[in-house]
Amino acid sequence: MGGDLRELLVAKFDGQASEQHKLPAYEAVQSLYGIARSVLIITNYVAEGRVRRKEFNPEGFELNIIAQRAGSFETVFELVTDPMSMTIIGGLGLSVAGNFVTDVIKSVFQRAIGKQAQPDIEALESSGKLSGGDMAALVDAIEPAMKNAHRSVNKGASNIFIIAGDGNYVTLNQASKDYVNSSIRDERIRAKLFSVASFNANSGYGRAFDYEEGRTIPFVMQHDADRKTIDTILGSMSSYARRRHLGDDLRTAVAFQYRATLSVDGRVKMLNLMKARQEISDLQ
Repeated sequence: MGGDLRELLVAKFDGQASEQHKLPAYEAVQSLYGIARSVLIITNYVAEGRVRRKEFNPEGFELNIIAQRAGSFETVFELVTDPMSMTIIGGLGLSVAGNFVTDVIKSVFQRAIGKQAQPDIEALESSGKLSGGDMAALVDAIEPAMKNAHRSVNKGASNIFIIAGDGNYVTLNQASKDYVNSSIRDERIRAKLFSVASFNANSGYGRAFDYEEGRTIPFVMQHDADRKTIDTILGSMSSYARRRHLGDDLRTAVAFQYRATLSVDGRVKMLNLMKARQEISDLQ
């Protein structure tokens, strides 16, 4: 692969048995599998422009293990990418090529454990240059692998630091393990006002701004959603973008009728959207 970018990702196991330079074999292999699979799913999206959960054939990139280090137990991955063949980078322009892939990886990992994405990724989503719907779909796609990634937490290591790029890292610990492993489907039907920040019509995934929590939350639209729901989502997203970037004084809030997927600590992980209307009174 000529003209490639080579970036290192380090999985650093810290505490417990890892301090003696060893880990329980089965748990360690499961953790490395989960980390590697998550990276492959995310990088494949940057390469292909499509979120795949299986049957993807890496083209334009390689993920290799190149070293094991002593100290706290460390595994070093090498991610080799060809920016010229990356669909998403091509759409954004090569100026983002530098740490873009690792920033996307860190952002999806962070969101998968209930944290915020990297600021540059948030900015690209807000501008509409990067699909927030695709990012939400990626978080959903890697969730099973992220459960595997946490297998060594408190079974050989207290923390797993995933270090990339400029040294920023994602921390997997007991709190993130609880978050990833708990997806509680709340069957109550809720209604609330949101602004649609992004939406992908192909996948049905998007992100909506929650005024009370001050953050965007991923949502997925049910397959049988009606035409008015789609029109309402698209109208809110358009108004949100024009208000944010052009300063237009437009109403962006719309009413969602939904069921929530919750983490063990009660945080909303996903909105399962049933219906969207201009006002809560219109949901009846």
